Amino acid sequence: MKKSIVFGVVTLLFVLFIGAFTPVSAKNKYNKNIPDDALKFNGHYYYYYNESVTWEEAKEKCEALGGHLVVFTNENEEKAVWDYIEKKDTPAWIGLYNAGAIDVIFGTVEDDWKWVTGEKVKYTNWADKQPDHEGHFIQNTYDMYAAIGRGEDVCNPELAVETKTPTWGDFDNAYSLSKEFVKGYVCEWDIYEIKVEVKEISVKKGKKTAITYTIYDKAGNKKVKDATAYLKSSDKKIAKVLKSGRIKGVAAGNATITLKYKGAKAKVKVTVTTKSSKKK
Repeated sequence: MKKSIVFGVVTLLFVLFIGAFTPVSAKNKYNKNIPDDALKFNGHYYYYYNESVTWEEAKEKCEALGGHLVVFTNENEEKAVWDYIEKKDTPAWIGLYNAGAIDVIFGTVEDDWKWVTGEKVKYTNWADKQPDHEGHFIQNTYDMYAAIGRGEDVCNPELAVETKTPTWGDFDNAYSLSKEFVKGYVCEWDIYEIKVEVKEISVKKGKKTAITYTIYDKAGNKKVKDATAYLKSSDKKIAKVLKSGRIKGVAAGNATITLKYKGAKAKVKVTVTTKSSKKK
């Protein structure tokens, strides 16, 4: 009986010992909604969902998971994502939509494409003769959204050129759903987060101050050691960012300091005041 008790205690201690050194599962992320097999690239996670839904539904689904529909800022990012989804069903919704003015009488729409994150559209990869607004008014809808796919998938098959490289096409929200033409969507999550100690600081003209911040790895839920953010002032004539990373008050007024680190952003408002007069 005593031997059984001793054996049980030893076994329990052994299990606890092994458990203490068991690797933490990838599911223990800051955002547990990010799938374990998601693509990780340059400070972001990407995941393809094989589900035929409207662009608006895809947008809501990504945001409900703590992310957003994928946004492409350059060719390298798009290539990395395309290599990941190339063998999956496409076209797939991306986070680009048209906010152009609509003329209901003439059935025309201006091209004013925007990213869901509010970032400027600096990079595009439209297929030949895209966006063409084809079929949107036939369906009595003016929804216009972008999807990524092969050339023959994202535009009129008669005009398309077969290619393995990614291209974009514009699609009608409701029509694409009814025909199950758009096969899926790609969600994106930022990996890093910048947390500032305070969002508003003040400094006297001619004096210097510092912005205290911490950069977190959202995937591992931990601080990033020795990480340094890039700081930029909205008005150097009021508040200037020095090489040391400190902020110098130049003239009375307000400015915004933007902190950036691998896709993560944070902003701090800086108020510069004049020197107070000395008491006699």
